[in-house]
Amino acid sequence: MNKQTLIDSWNEYVAPSQALSPEEMAKRVARWGGIPASPRAFVDTYVKGHERTLYSVIGSGVTDDPNFRPSIAAAENFHVDYIVAPKGCGAAMHWHDSEEVFVVQAGRWELDWIDGATGKTHTITLGPRDTISVPPFVHRAFRSLDGDDPVTGGMLVSVLGGKTPGRVMWDAALAEKAKAVGAGFGPDGMAAQAQNT
Repeated sequence: MNKQTLIDSWNEYVAPSQALSPEEMAKRVARWGGIPASPRAFVDTYVKGHERTLYSVIGSGVTDDPNFRPSIAAAENFHVDYIVAPKGCGAAMHWHDSEEVFVVQAGRWELDWIDGATGKTHTITLGPRDTISVPPFVHRAFRSLDGDDPVTGGMLVSVLGGKTPGRVMWDAALAEKAKAVGAGFGPDGMAAQAQNT
């Protein structure tokens, strides 16, 4: 290409910025000490081995806790959460109706998934800054291999696609374990555990 064509091409690639005041931008900042956290964000957290804390950073994402709100409410087609779990703990097998990306922030994590064509479960180990993208409707589970300190142990970042992600769908094996400890869903679809368990 000649020089003038390249110079002229800029006419189609320059545009002004949308208005955004410092006050509006401040609503879009999540500071670590102020990010809402829930140890009961999902029904599987009532089952031993699935303990973890979910930090809701951007967007409503998906949760079974009706009082859990994100630090940054505005989300345009994605949701971000931090996940911190004790060593050996993490999410049970589940799927979402949208893509989910995991980025290891600290520690090592294992991610399992079920191949629906064969019924086989596969495992992959991820280290710091490794990233994996799990397609919609594929059962996945994950667990921390290094403990629950978000700096020296394990922290996983979850980015869930979609403007309004649907509910989490769980593997039947989790349903049986949750029933055994009296955990299920109330009329509002939120997780609960019977008081007498």
